[in-house]
Amino acid sequence: MRRLIFGTRSYHWFERLVVAALTALVSISVVLTLIQSGVELYQVVLTGPALFDHNQFIKVFASFMTVLIALEFNHTVLADITTKKPIVKVRAVLLVAMLALARKVVLVDFKEVSYTSMLGLAVLIICVSGAYWAVRRDEFLSEGESEEGRD
Repeated sequence: MRRLIFGTRSYHWFERLVVAALTALVSISVVLTLIQSGVELYQVVLTGPALFDHNQFIKVFASFMTVLIALEFNHTVLADITTKKPIVKVRAVLLVAMLALARKVVLVDFKEVSYTSMLGLAVLIICVSGAYWAVRRDEFLSEGESEEGRD
């Protein structure tokens, strides 16, 4: 793909610039969220009872999970910035979506959420998992075909 049509190089340059800006913004967000999580944990430990109650734990854990999701998103975008491959990989986006859904499942209050919302969450999990399986299967089959072509 040495000969690129007019505008393709410009678009790749623009795409990398947007990814760099997005990485910087997400990094700032991660640092601020991490500071907020530390402050929340400090307040719970300092002002709260000797042990966490459930609501305090959920609040602190939600902050930690948010930081992990942001870090994974940042890693997903940043990891491919130096390669010649497409920057946004579907599999990586689906993995971040799975992590966000896992956060939702862990933090959901079953007493306050309707069964239709839970059913919707279950459908989302099944759909994202199915999409991940399909993408992963396609990648596996593509890798097998490219190895056969080398022989």
